[in-house]
This record gives sequence, C-alpha cells and structure tokens, in this order.
Amino acid sequence: MNTKKILFGTLILGLLAAQTANGQTFSKDVWHDGEADLFSGETLRGKLKYDLETNNLQLTNDGTLKSYSSFQVASFQFFDALAKVPRTFYTLPYQRTADYNSPVFFELFADGESLSLLNREVVIQRAVNPMGMWGGWGFRPMGMSMPVIEDVYFVLNKGKETVIKLADQRGGVLALMPDHQDEVANFMKQKKLNPNQRNELIQIMNYYNSLKKGDH
Repeated sequence: MNTKKILFGTLILGLLAAQTANGQTFSKDVWHDGEADLFSGETLRGKLKYDLETNNLQLTNDGTLKSYSSFQVASFQFFDALAKVPRTFYTLPYQRTADYNSPVFFELFADGESLSLLNREVVIQRAVNPMGMWGGWGFRPMGMSMPVIEDVYFVLNKGKETVIKLADQRGGVLALMPDHQDEVANFMKQKKLNPNQRNELIQIMNYYNSLKKGDH
C-alpha cells in the first residue's frame, strides 16, 4: 500500500475533523447591516441576525439588543456579510400543522404577479467520505459528517393566497403552471434546467412569470 497516500489521507481526515469540531459559519450566525419592518408600521435599522428555525429576528442598534418574533416582523432585508448579496425575507401565513396557520419567515427568490418562489434554508448534517474523492487508500472514515445549508423551496400562489411546499421533482413545478405547462416544459428541456438547482429553478419561475405578463 502506498504509505504517502495513507499519510495524506490521514491528514485530510484530521483537517475535516477539526473543521467539523470548530463548526461551520453560516449567514444565520453572522450580524448583518439591515432593516426590519414591523406589523405595527415601525421600521427598525441596525445590525440584525435571523433564525429561521425559531422564526426569530434579533436587532441591535446603539448598544440595545432586541428580539422580535414572526408575529411582530412583516419583513426584513439586509446585505449578507458572507455571501455579499442583498437578501429579503417576508412573513407569510403557512400551515405548519393540520390545525392552523402560523406566521413564518420566507426568503424571496423570484417575485411574480401569479407565483413567487420562496425559500427556507435549513442546516443538515451531510456524510462526507474524503477517501472516496481520491479512492484506493484502503480505509474509510466512519460516521463523519459536516453541517451544510440546504434549500427548501416554497411557492406563494397569489391567486389562492396560499404558500405550498414545492415538490422536488420536475412535475411538482409544472403542476403549478397549468396555463403554460407546455411552454415551460419546452423551456426547461431546451435550457436543460434542473428544478432542484436554485439558479435554474429561479430561471424557470421567472420565465413562467414573463409568460403571465404576456397574457394581459
């Protein structure tokens, strides 16, 4: 067995283990410059940090830290200090249980007069196998995982005033567009678009909304 490969593989494992132990830094863990619009009509500005799991927003200004729930916040927007892009979130009613709707934070990805694409990012543990990337080292790490961000897509149907979770498969997207299903399907085929990929799904939604504009 190649000793150099084994030593190199051991080094990679050590680095990955250290990275996992130290934790990943995600946008939700960082303070961003932004503002929040409350249902009361008040607009607050300062450094903010969001938590989609608890639907909670923290905002600090002039040394004062306050926390707001989705029952108080209508929307918030900020310039992401990590991704270096502007981001906008809205609070919308969503049926999280069978009994009732509750206010939930959603990030806006694509806005249209008929359908709007929304997202709720989640942190999941994803198994990693660094040996598999190079192969042939003769051993495999056991039980190693790393936290990663995963998108969970939703669609706001403005006509029905409902938010629904988007199915992963191609048919889940097209089912929302019965009036232009053939055109959108052809567009996806020509562009080789995968609705499971963020940027490509945004293209699909923007194309559909452009067709809706042409209906008038």
